[in-house]
Amino acid sequence: MSLRKATRDEETEVLAFFEGLEGGLADRITGRHQVVVVERDGIAFANLATPELVSLPPELLEGCEGGGLAIGVLEDDQFHLDLQGAVLAARHTKHQTIRVTEHAARLFLYGRNVLAESIDWADPGLGKGDACIVCNPRGEAMGLGIVHG
Repeated sequence: MSLRKATRDEETEVLAFFEGLEGGLADRITGRHQVVVVERDGIAFANLATPELVSLPPELLEGCEGGGLAIGVLEDDQFHLDLQGAVLAARHTKHQTIRVTEHAARLFLYGRNVLAESIDWADPGLGKGDACIVCNPRGEAMGLGIVHG
């Protein structure tokens, strides 16, 4: 277990993911935070941390099980968004998102699929097979999904 500053390649993967959703999104999401990596149980978690955390002496960070806000994982040289990263992204953009009715939001939280008639709004750029962030009527991210139709 350890916390360390992300390598240039790791940081580029994370920031490029958000820039791929919308230009300027990476800066809006990260703000003054930096990308760090927390390695735990063989998984490299991409986190956002304050510069103060990153500036701590390495001996204080050894064995650290967490730090900052986990936004995804780095696996096979790619960044994969997790729910907290989706929550941050949905606050700053509507790209790659759908908004569903209140009833559909409750069903989605219980593991049900979202039917087309339950979608109040969808990013017009989404196509079949695309990943999307599923949001409730208030635009709050609830989970990740795949467009099927």
